[in-house]
Amino acid sequence: MGEYIKNILLIGRTGQGKSALSNILVNEEKIFEKNGEFNEIFKESEKSLSQTKKIQEELFNVERNINGKVMNVKYRIIDTVGIGDTSLSLRTVLVEIAKGCKKVKKGINQILFVCGERLTPEEIVAYDILRNILFDKQIDKDITKYTTIVRTKFYNFENDEECESDIQSLIEESNKAIVEVIESCNRRVVHLDIPPINIKGEGKQNQININKKIRKEARKKLLNHLASCQDIYIPESLHKINKRIDDLLINENEKLKKQLETSQKKTREITRTTK
Repeated sequence: MGEYIKNILLIGRTGQGKSALSNILVNEEKIFEKNGEFNEIFKESEKSLSQTKKIQEELFNVERNINGKVMNVKYRIIDTVGIGDTSLSLRTVLVEIAKGCKKVKKGINQILFVCGERLTPEEIVAYDILRNILFDKQIDKDITKYTTIVRTKFYNFENDEECESDIQSLIEESNKAIVEVIESCNRRVVHLDIPPINIKGEGKQNQININKKIRKEARKKLLNHLASCQDIYIPESLHKINKRIDDLLINENEKLKKQLETSQKKTREITRTTK
């Protein structure tokens, strides 16, 4: 079978842990030991702000036992700009993410849609941007079948019952948008916890060592999930991604224009009434 590359694309809102997720994948398991030197290849934010202003990619290897043979599987992780980064214009954010999408036009193994504690309305908007703007769900109908929702702030991630219970509770919320998102990717939700290790101050080393162990277990769980994702999907709609971005921005501008006109009309009516 030999060596081959699987492309992993990370997409999500700002400050939800995409870069931290990338780091636990590219660092080898031994690095998470007590005296291991962690390599922060992807800059992690100390606050809920995005540190990723440009797409960043990195290769990493994993040894797998495939049909009784130890094989070297190579992954390419592609970290994108966070959706909703207020320090960048919407156009800049979408164009940067589009560059990441174009890198997988020859084949994608998984899209990891990263969220934090819960699926919020903002996450739903980001997910819709993924399947409607970055990809065209009318053409790439199966794109969500190659998408995994990754929750990065689930403290009981090692308890399978708690993870399953969380998915069930989301479905039972009767929020049609959330249910539709979960069902669209065949309930592929991976629960993890990725606590920070770039914390500073006296007496913090014990906490750093504990957080390293947690990250090590999170890495194992995510790699086991990726090992179960064998198929490669080749998207067909990426050659028109720039047009979809332009169309979205035109629609957004039209909405803002109508909102402004409505606001101005109300202001004039209030002024006349007051006089």
